[in-house]
Amino acid sequence: MPIPGRGVPVPVEGELFSFSSDFADSGGIPSLGGPGSLARAFETMDPTMKRAWRQTLPLLLTALPHLFPLLLCAALLLAATVSRADAQTPGEAALQCRTSRSLLPDLRQSAGWDASQAKADATPHGRGRFFRVERDGVKPSWLFGTMHLSDPRVLDLPPAVDAALGQADGVVIETTDILDPTKMAGTLLARADLTTLPPGPSLPELLGEANMAKVAPALEARGMPPATVSRLQPWFVAAGLLLPDCEVARGKTGAKVLDVTIAERAKTTGKSLEGLETAAEQLEALASMPLPLQADNLVASVDLTDRLPDLFETMIDLYLRGEIALIGPATESAVPAGTTDANSVAITQEFEDRVVHRRNALMAERLQPILDQGGRFVAVGALHLPGETGLVERLEKAGWRVTPVE
Repeated sequence: MPIPGRGVPVPVEGELFSFSSDFADSGGIPSLGGPGSLARAFETMDPTMKRAWRQTLPLLLTALPHLFPLLLCAALLLAATVSRADAQTPGEAALQCRTSRSLLPDLRQSAGWDASQAKADATPHGRGRFFRVERDGVKPSWLFGTMHLSDPRVLDLPPAVDAALGQADGVVIETTDILDPTKMAGTLLARADLTTLPPGPSLPELLGEANMAKVAPALEARGMPPATVSRLQPWFVAAGLLLPDCEVARGKTGAKVLDVTIAERAKTTGKSLEGLETAAEQLEALASMPLPLQADNLVASVDLTDRLPDLFETMIDLYLRGEIALIGPATESAVPAGTTDANSVAITQEFEDRVVHRRNALMAERLQPILDQGGRFVAVGALHLPGETGLVERLEKAGWRVTPVE
């Protein structure tokens, strides 16, 4: 599912690629998570299947930062199982970065545009991605909405944002686990229930013969043999299909998503760096989606692959305009989240409840004692800012003055 406003995957090459595949072949991956865990499955594979997994897992895992940036770490860690012989050079592996265009002109002429615009207009704090947060007796802080992308336009911070980041005493992001591959690895290996299917039907059985026949070619085209994903949860597999070529190409040159660049800037300048969530909490939000809806969304995602460049261009367009509340309605009208209208509505509602609204409440609760320290630059996904359950509204209700900064 192209979750509106959540950035895109970034495959990264670096020192972790220098690890030998002997690390995995010799049992270097701990057998955590019990039967059916990623580690146990890897250990029991024959050499041919292990090679397929080494090619598949980095692709799947690097697809996930468009939902949560912490999963970039998982990509880095599991890429460590790729030997130098398996890995390609940036020039060899980079995909063609296709020209894309924003769908906004077309959407504005569509029958449902007025409803999308009205929904966005009715959303509290629906415009703006940068806010000043203050209360009497406390040094002002700043709240900035990000996109988890490496697109240069997104990485180019507006002057006011750049100045606030430079002046801040400390930086807060969604999770600092994004910077610790070991911690992310421990979560993935110890909590196989977050990415693998429970005992029972496999992915092909869950999808059904006709739908699996539709999904299989898309997996093959992405270098993911269907046999290697048969025990993975549908949401995890769907993420692997949503890899825009431009992000892949940039990632091969070492480009990093906005949240990572902000965190690294904080570290290099000696600022404190804090996170609002753990890796496990973010993964739990995704894995809690009902399996039937996950499966339906995976099937629907197959039809989106050719439209991804235009879809992400549209989201970037709206993001840079500060039309944050319009990102969801616009993308929903452009592409379906499910194979039917009813399923699309159900998937969107479940996602917003589990992955946006519930996390907003948790982040707002944990953020306030940090804001009490003053002088903090807070960077979270832009979709966490607007709405009745968004961070801006929650902070205002808690007594903070939250003012948009142009």
